[in-house]
Amino acid sequence: MRYGHVLLFLLFACSGAGAQFNPPRIFQVVFAADVGNMPDSLLSKRLYYIDQGLEGNINEGDVLNVYRDMKVGAAAGHPVRLFIGNMVIVDAQSGLSVGRFIPNVGVFSGPQVRYKTALKGDIVMPRLAISTTALFDPGKADLKPGAGEEFKKVGDFVQNLSPSKIIIEGHTDADGDEKENFRLSEQRAQVVRQYLINAYKFITPGMIDAKGFGEERPLVNNDTPENKTINRRIEVVVWE
Repeated sequence: MRYGHVLLFLLFACSGAGAQFNPPRIFQVVFAADVGNMPDSLLSKRLYYIDQGLEGNINEGDVLNVYRDMKVGAAAGHPVRLFIGNMVIVDAQSGLSVGRFIPNVGVFSGPQVRYKTALKGDIVMPRLAISTTALFDPGKADLKPGAGEEFKKVGDFVQNLSPSKIIIEGHTDADGDEKENFRLSEQRAQVVRQYLINAYKFITPGMIDAKGFGEERPLVNNDTPENKTINRRIEVVVWE
């Protein structure tokens, strides 16, 4: 997918990433028809330009997590990083990528987020998703025999980006009890964390955390067996 002179102009505005991980950020938001303000019904037509591309392991078709740093309370010393949605990459080049934003409806329905779309300066974090079907038996938190083969791509992912912090996220579909799903997702994330620490010398205990989200963050509706399989996943998210 090509964006003509707009893409070419923005490419010259970007600089390449260094050896140390630097979080990709949105640096330009453009309406597809280059029109000014628009109603919420047209927000999906916005294009989001990100200051990293192929050199940052961002490729066409990738789905990345979008976060916003927000201060909570008047005396807040450190910003809280809020997950606001996903970015689907529709074009990627060296030094630049372009995406379309899919909002996290749960966050945008509340009062804590004033602007109900992605903005300049929002962080766009690379992530790697692995289906839990390849790692665990249903309802279990013990790795299947041979599951280690799936983690080779995780090792490459972390080595290529050289982050100082990654988070292992566990996610489930919406079947069963919500509290049990949360517990299972957390257990699985912890198991994956420990495996990666044991398997790779460059992944140390201090650089990797694990969190369970249960059924809280589906990628798609839990309305078909295929969609439920998509939602049952482990995500490796670069944090900093």
